This record gives sequence, C-alpha cells and structure tokens, in this order.
Amino acid sequence: GLDTRKTPPRDVKISPPRVAGSRCRDTASPSGSPSLERKDSLRRRNGGGSLGAAVWDRLQSPLPMEPAPEGHIVPAEEKTGHERISCVSMVKGHTHSVQSVSVHGKIMVTGSSDRTIRVWDLSDGKEAQRATFPDPVKKVVYKTEESMVYALTNQCLKAWDIRTDPKTCRSTTLAEFPSALLYPPGSNFIYFSTGISVRSWNVSQWTAGGVLHGHSGHVMCLEHVQLENKKYIITGSRDHFCKIYDATDGIVSSRVPTATLNPPHFDGIESIVCVNEHLYSGSRDTTIKQWHLPTKKERGSQRPAHKDRVQALTYVPTLNALASASRNGTLKLWNEENFGAAKSDQTKSLIVEINAHPGPPSRTLPSTTITSTRHPGMQL
Repeated sequence: GLDTRKTPPRDVKISPPRVAGSRCRDTASPSGSPSLERKDSLRRRNGGGSLGAAVWDRLQSPLPMEPAPEGHIVPAEEKTGHERISCVSMVKGHTHSVQSVSVHGKIMVTGSSDRTIRVWDLSDGKEAQRATFPDPVKKVVYKTEESMVYALTNQCLKAWDIRTDPKTCRSTTLAEFPSALLYPPGSNFIYFSTGISVRSWNVSQWTAGGVLHGHSGHVMCLEHVQLENKKYIITGSRDHFCKIYDATDGIVSSRVPTATLNPPHFDGIESIVCVNEHLYSGSRDTTIKQWHLPTKKERGSQRPAHKDRVQALTYVPTLNALASASRNGTLKLWNEENFGAAKSDQTKSLIVEINAHPGPPSRTLPSTTITSTRHPGMQL
C-alpha cells in the first residue's frame, strides 16, 4: 500500500540577492549584464550602495519634462493621395506619437504620448493652448459648447476648460489603465473603459455612475446610438464581440448587455462607428463588418479590408463614405451604400486607397485615430 505517513516539510533557504562588488566573483554574469568593473564603478558612484538601489532610485525619479517647441500646421511636403482625398497639410509640434484627435469647427484637440494636450486653431494654423501632465495622454474629447476637453491619461480622467490655466483642471485617479473614452451629445455622463468593464461618470457633479459588465477581454472602443427614442452604448472588445447596453436613463448602476452581436470577429475589435442604422466594426483580423442594429444581424463584411489590423473607423458625411485606417499606415474610403456587396471584389465598394503614412514596413503606427470635420473649406 501507499505510505501515508506525513513527511515533515523541508527547510527552504532563500539566498539573499547578490550585491555588486561582493566576494562571489567566481560566478559568471548573465549574458548582456554589466562587467564586474562596470558594477564596481556604479557602486562607487552610488556612494557605496548596491547596484539594485541605484536602479530603483532611477526608476522612481520623475521623467524629465523638457519644454517642447510651439506647434504649427504647415503645408504637406509632398501632395500624395487621390482627387477625392489627399494630404494637404501636416500638424507639427508633438515630440511623440499622437494617440487621439478631436475636431469641432475651427478647433482641433490632440493628445499625445509626449504627455501633452494641444489645442489648435485651424483658421490660422497655430497652436493656441497646451496642457502638460505627468503621464501620456491616451484619449481626448472636446465639447465646443462648454469649451471643455475631457482626457484619459494612463492614470486619470481629467476635465480641462481651455479658457483657464491647465493646472486648475479637475481630475480623478483610476484604478486600472483606461482604453476608450466616449461623451455622447446631450448626455450628463462620460464613459470610459477600464479593463473588461466600462464606467460612467457624471461630469456635472463629478461623481462616479454605474458600471457595464459582460466582456471577458479588454474593452477597446465605445460608441453611442439612438434608435426609436432609446439610447444605447455599444462596446467593442478584445474578446472578439460587440455588445449593446441600454443607456436611455443614464447608467447609474451595474448593467449587463441587452444584446451581443454574432458571429464574432476572429480577433480583437479595435474600432467601431455608427452610421444611421448600421454599426461598423474593425478588427485585428483585418476585417470590417457591417451590422444592422434594429435586427442585430450582420449585413456584410470586407475580408480582408486591409493587409494589417484595422485600427480606426469614421464616417465622412460630405462623401457619404466610411473611412478606415490600418496599422500599416494605409487609409481607405468605402461606399457606405453598397458596403460588402462582394466580399471577394473590393472594387464595388472601395472608393480609394492611399498610403497616408508612408514608411518602411517595420514603421507601423502605434496608435491610429482618424476624424472628419464639416467646417466649410477646411481640409485635413
């Protein structure tokens, strides 16, 4: 039979961490680590302390905040594109990637990994205002009626009146890193995703609202739509699904989805946009799907729509077209009326394709945002 006698636990000894400059010099250093002489030099520079302490102090210290030059909008160096859409100007000033863009009338707001929010006057092509924060800016939404910019950083939700000093902006700390931001027109609530859930925030009272549950993957994009006098919030997630939530009375409590759109994508969803009664979803599987919201059914798709993941979608009303941007820098315009008419032949629905951000194949866009404006005579 089996021996059921209990064996006393063995004592486990945990060796203390090795300190640079100790006597244990007979053990070879891992590949790529500093030489023993380099470690001794770092130890002496740190006043005799350990190398680990020096690294920890450096990681804990705040990043240098170097003043960035004033931005401006300049004509494009090379007119590339198509007669329907072409690059006519470039916005210069950010020192790192632009993560989000919001345009209303003559005002454009951009958020960047250089930890700044910049307000641009499109009428004269100059930077009008700037706010600097401790961590990168991921999403921005500009509300022209209030002259307010709502932004998500890696750690906070912020509200900034662009007529005032940025240091006076309101802020609340978030428990998780956010991914998406939405402020529906006429609503008192702003919505942002944190992990697999979506939270609502009452902007007038600056208090927390409710929570949307139901996803098993990170929620990457949010959209709103009104159908038959009811308001809905639509989410797109890395679990490959789009879900619909009733938000008619505002979301002040925990809520589950009223519908889930099937069949799902083959990979995570990066962007969604509503056009009339249709929802378009762009995915990492390079596909764009068209959904009929009243019936919750898939109406059509473009597979593949791009050669790389679809990262951004928007509707261009002046052209009655859907615009999509890919991780490889390409931009496409699609005919919204017969989208997905022939899955194997894009010529029936594709209007134009341009290489919006040319570069080598390895130079992909870390984050993609596209937007459109109705301002007369304005080209972006």
